[in-house]
Amino acid sequence: MACKHENFNASVGVARIEDKGRFLAEIRITCRDCGVPMQFMGLQPGMNYDGATVSLDGLEARIGIHPKGQRPNPLQSLLGYTISAHN
Repeated sequence: MACKHENFNASVGVARIEDKGRFLAEIRITCRDCGVPMQFMGLQPGMNYDGATVSLDGLEARIGIHPKGQRPNPLQSLLGYTISAHN
């Protein structure tokens, strides 16, 4: 019988890009019952320190992160705050 994929394991790693002073969250999800990895949809492949991307095989989402207060949060961006310079 085919697995219904009802239970999941998720792992999150944080990559520190030392020469850039930046951070990325690396996320993987697998079915706990059968072990099949889940693919992330709707993201462009590559690396973007200020956004979300996916690995070439689609199995790892990469999301740019930074410590709170170092950049405007999404709400502040909607209110007109801009970033003029960053690492």
